[in-house]
Amino acid sequence: MPRVGRALIPLLILALSVVGFLILRATGPEAPAPEGEERAWPVRGFVAEPGTHHPSVVLYGRSGSAQDATLRAAVRGDVTEVPARDGQTVREGDLLVRIDPAEAQLALRQARAEADELEGALESEQLRARFDREALVRERELRDIASRGLERARDLRERDMGSDSDVDDARERLEQAELTVQNREEAVADAPMRLAAAEARLDRARAAAEQASLDLERTEVRAPFDARVVSVRTSPGERARDGDELVRLFNLDDLEIRAGLPLDLETRLETLLAEDQPLRAVTHAGGRDITTELERIEGETRSGASGSHGVFRVVDGGRSLGLNRFLELDLHLPEEADSLVVPFEALYGRDRVFRVEDGRLQSLTVERLGEYRSKAGDTLALIRQSEIESGDVLVATRLPNAVDGLRVEVEDDEDLPSAAEAVREGEPDITEQGSSDE
Repeated sequence: MPRVGRALIPLLILALSVVGFLILRATGPEAPAPEGEERAWPVRGFVAEPGTHHPSVVLYGRSGSAQDATLRAAVRGDVTEVPARDGQTVREGDLLVRIDPAEAQLALRQARAEADELEGALESEQLRARFDREALVRERELRDIASRGLERARDLRERDMGSDSDVDDARERLEQAELTVQNREEAVADAPMRLAAAEARLDRARAAAEQASLDLERTEVRAPFDARVVSVRTSPGERARDGDELVRLFNLDDLEIRAGLPLDLETRLETLLAEDQPLRAVTHAGGRDITTELERIEGETRSGASGSHGVFRVVDGGRSLGLNRFLELDLHLPEEADSLVVPFEALYGRDRVFRVEDGRLQSLTVERLGEYRSKAGDTLALIRQSEIESGDVLVATRLPNAVDGLRVEVEDDEDLPSAAEAVREGEPDITEQGSSDE
C-alpha cells in the first residue's frame, strides 16, 4: 500500500495544478481582442475634365464603285487588237479592244444598197401618184365627151338621122370612159397608202443602215469614262460573239466604301444625314490618307449581318484604290458638349465607371458617345455623365471585386497622363481637317 500511495502523489499534484490553472484563468482579467484593419485596394486614377470633344467610330468595310461595268461584244468578229491591261488606268475614249471590222463593213454596204433601192422605189411611187392625178383630169374630160356623144346619137335616132347601132356604140364608149375614170380614181385614192408603205420600207432600210454603221463603230471598244481596268477577258485571235465579256472596269471618280454600322448608331446617323450634317471618315491605303463622306445608308440588311451598311463616297485620295479592298474607317461625328475622355480600363461593362469619394468607390452609369482617337493614335472612350465634375478622380484600374463602398488607395503614378493632358495632346482639329480635305 505504501507503494500505491507514492504512485498517487504525482497524479494528485497534476490534478491540483490543472484545477488551479482553470481557477486562475476563470478569475483573471480578459485580454483585449485585436482590432481587424480594412484593406485598401491600390488603384490607378485620373482627374476628370469634361469638355467638348469630337467622337469617332471605327468601322470596317470594303471598297467598290457605283459604276462597275463589264464591257461586252456587240458584234461578231475576230479580235485583232487588245491594248487594255489588267490594272491599267485609262481615260474616257481610250481604245480597249478592236474587232475585225470586215464583216460589219459588208453589212453596212448591204444595208446602204437596200436603202438606195428603196429610195428609188419611193420616188417611183411619187411620180406614179402625180401622173395618176394628171391622167384623172384628162380621163374625166374624155368621159364628158363620151356622155355628150351618147346624147347626140340618141337625138339623131329620134330624128331618124341615126341608127340604134350608133347609140349602142356611143353608150359603149361612155361606159369604157366611166370604167377608166373609176380605175384612175382608185389609183389616186390608193396613192397615199402606197407612198406610206414605200416610206416605211425606206425608213426600215435606213434604220438597218444606221444599225450597221453603229455596229461598225462598236468594233472598237473604248472606255466609257475615266476608269481602272479590273480584268481583260479576251486576246487577239479569239472569235467574239454577241454578249461575250471583253473588259471589266470601274469609274475612278465614283468610288465608294460600304461599311457595317453598329445597331446603336444607325438611328443617330440617319438623323444627322436628314439634317445635312457632313459626316467625314478617314482611312488609309497604300500609305495615303483617303477622305470619304457618308452619303447614304443601305435600305436592306445583308444576309449574315446584324446591321445595315453605310455607303461612304470617296472624296479625295482614292484614285489608286482597288475594288473589294478591306479598309478601316475612322468616322468623325459632330462635337459633343459636356463629354469626357476616359481610357477603356475605366469602363466596367458598357456603361459604368467608378469615382473615388473619400477613399471609397462610387459607381456611376454613363452614356457612351463613341470613341476618341488622339493624334498619337491612342483610342479612348468618350462618355457623358452629368454628375461627374471637373477635378473628380475616376478609377482607371479593373478590379474584379469593384463594388460601391470598396476602400481604395489611388496610386501616385507620374507616367499615367491626366485627363487634361490626354485632351490637350489628343484633341483632333476636325475643322482644319475638313478644310484641307476640300
